[in-house]
Amino acid sequence: MSVKLQYCILACFLMTLSMGCGSNFTVSGKVTFPDGTPLDAGEVLFESPAMIARGEIKKDGTYVMNTGELKGMPKGTYKVSIGGFKPTYESLPPPPGGGPPPRPRVIPPVIPIDKKFLDSAKSGLTCEVNGRTKYDITVEPPM
Repeated sequence: MSVKLQYCILACFLMTLSMGCGSNFTVSGKVTFPDGTPLDAGEVLFESPAMIARGEIKKDGTYVMNTGELKGMPKGTYKVSIGGFKPTYESLPPPPGGGPPPRPRVIPPVIPIDKKFLDSAKSGLTCEVNGRTKYDITVEPPM
């Protein structure tokens, strides 16, 4: 076995160890307004200096965090924000006399929460992951 291949194998082994093989934990919760009504769209984002994890918010307000293709998250302290609100598109009629159809009109998303929750530095939300974690979030409507 060549020295180059041995170094490559060693580097892969060390990367696997540093990623905490098998140390991801399930992080889930529910996003609601103060009256208990669920936020039914968007995504929850957990941020640390090393990574960002995302969890899609379902119609009932629940979410489960994932880091890329991996389920769960490693231990750590994370700043939390809410985002992922998507625009909608409106088809426009074809021009009179023919020609290519115009591009659909983009309708900006309605942000149903106070804008402070869009920024992890302003949201005031943090979560400590030390194992399987349930983290419910209460958001406020826009001011």
